[in-house]
Amino acid sequence: MNMIHKRLIGLITDFGLRGWHYVTAMKAVIIGINPKARIIDIHHHITPYSIIEASFIIKTGYKLYPHNSIFVIVVDPGVGSSRKIIALKTKSNHYFIGPDNGIFSVALKKNEIKECVAVQNEEFYHKPVSNTFHGRDIMAPVGAYLSKGISLFKFGEEFEPKNLITYPITYEVFPNNKTIICTIQYVDNFGNVVTNIPIKNDNIEGTKLKLNKNSLMTLIIDKNEYQGNFQSQYKNSTLNQLIFIKGSSNYLEISMNQESAAKKFNLHTGDTVKIKL
Repeated sequence: MNMIHKRLIGLITDFGLRGWHYVTAMKAVIIGINPKARIIDIHHHITPYSIIEASFIIKTGYKLYPHNSIFVIVVDPGVGSSRKIIALKTKSNHYFIGPDNGIFSVALKKNEIKECVAVQNEEFYHKPVSNTFHGRDIMAPVGAYLSKGISLFKFGEEFEPKNLITYPITYEVFPNNKTIICTIQYVDNFGNVVTNIPIKNDNIEGTKLKLNKNSLMTLIIDKNEYQGNFQSQYKNSTLNQLIFIKGSSNYLEISMNQESAAKKFNLHTGDTVKIKL
């Protein structure tokens, strides 16, 4: 058996429970092209239209999947417009298909991208092509044909990664007063709030700012200030206490022990807050 036909195809959408039939339609198209494809549901509850959230899911998880895995991302508020659909390959040999709306500029560093094309070859589309469902009619079939070993360059012309649309996401570090202005990337089911502050070896990545256990930190929302401690584990804090913690994705999280920090401070994906160390 040709193992290339069994490559994994991961789906990421904002369709939600009421849109599950859209997910199954994409799967039907994929299986119709490659019955041996392995399809995995990565996330279908992305906040509608949230490029930041979709990018977070991609960048914190894709390297866990086997080389040659294919990811189809359908978070596409510009469907039917002149925005391009991109297919690309990273240096780690992972493939992505999705709209050029800023998702890739946030999720991937440009030096991570090895090959990139703008999808244009209608030979590989599911027809007729709907103006409102490119996930089913363009992205899913391109992913399926990729899983059968079709070359990336069969789908369209080469596209320079530097020309990918960028998406504004705030991240500013002020070392002198130990303050960071950051963006909320994700809120999980427990109300933990994931910022875009990267942590490496207990330092704010790329700086000399160190996070010491039990050190006092301040969350500033508008003109309101809330103090908490940096902790390595939830159990080190009391119930309902504000804490700052290094999450499993190596980003700083705003959390509370057995309470939703997101509800407590009314925080959502895309919000901007200030944190003082």
